[in-house]
Amino acid sequence: MKVNMQKWAEEIIAARDVKNLPVLFFPYLAVNGKKVNDVVKNPEAQCATMKGVIDRWPAMIAAMTSMDLTIEAQAFGCEVAFPEEAIPYITSEIAKDKESALSLQVPSVNSGRTSVFLDAAKLAAEQITDRPTFGGMLGPISLATVLMGIAPLMNFLLTDPETVHVVLDKCTQFSIEYAKAYKEAGANGIFLAEPTAGLVSPGQCEEFSSQYVKKLVDAVQDDTFFIILHNCGRAKKQVASMVGTGAKGYHFGNAVDMNDILPQVPAEYLVFGNIDPATVLTQGTTEMVRKETLALLEDMKPYPNFILSTGCDLAPGVAIENLDAYFNALEDFNSQNN
Repeated sequence: MKVNMQKWAEEIIAARDVKNLPVLFFPYLAVNGKKVNDVVKNPEAQCATMKGVIDRWPAMIAAMTSMDLTIEAQAFGCEVAFPEEAIPYITSEIAKDKESALSLQVPSVNSGRTSVFLDAAKLAAEQITDRPTFGGMLGPISLATVLMGIAPLMNFLLTDPETVHVVLDKCTQFSIEYAKAYKEAGANGIFLAEPTAGLVSPGQCEEFSSQYVKKLVDAVQDDTFFIILHNCGRAKKQVASMVGTGAKGYHFGNAVDMNDILPQVPAEYLVFGNIDPATVLTQGTTEMVRKETLALLEDMKPYPNFILSTGCDLAPGVAIENLDAYFNALEDFNSQNN
């Protein structure tokens, strides 16, 4: 479904109610009875879960594919393990040394399981017609981390940064084509997960993440296609670099205080965050979830471009009662403040 995403963002900012987009997919499997393997290998099952999520929690302002951080790496040739009740994971890296990094080949977009997610986005865009559909993708340095391994990557950043740039160029080439395929499938945007950017210095964030994210943004973002850039690290000093990518949305994890973030982002850009997905939503009580959600909403009152969200993707096993408490807190806050 075609959506004017610029108008979508403007209407969110102008609305009296605070809007809401948690990174919520896998916990719903406790409701519909599907297994993780069902939804990461079958586009129909994934689309059905996307629909189920927004039917269960209609306050969500968009539908979103699951966040499977192995998709792009599998396309490059990494082996993937598929636990029945847990999300997939890479079993070995393929670019751990300079020789393998330099010989890495850019795959076609239809390699691995990318078609599962592209087809799920296509089905969702056709069947969910009252809100946008977003596809999930890894950002450049985060994909490079999966291909190289975190320890080798960090070592190369210090000892041989040019090899990292070679890998990043290849990751970005693939990511641009993958994002274009999402766009062609009918998705209205990308949730671009770039967690590794939160582990490096602000200067390294600019050199090894933001300049490559900007290439992707420049290639695909327009009035009908919206990029949300996610960084769940200690990103307080990285905001300027992130905003320099030109993405129209920014998503932050619970490692930061949103009061430090919102003043740094232009008022026309959407900013999402950042209820703790582990301590609060997974391990906390419904009372804790409500208290933390209301406190964040109160803090964010001065910022019309703030969107309530989780600090990161929610894993299977988050209690449905806690998610209900999160949504109910937002509903109560909006009813009391309008």
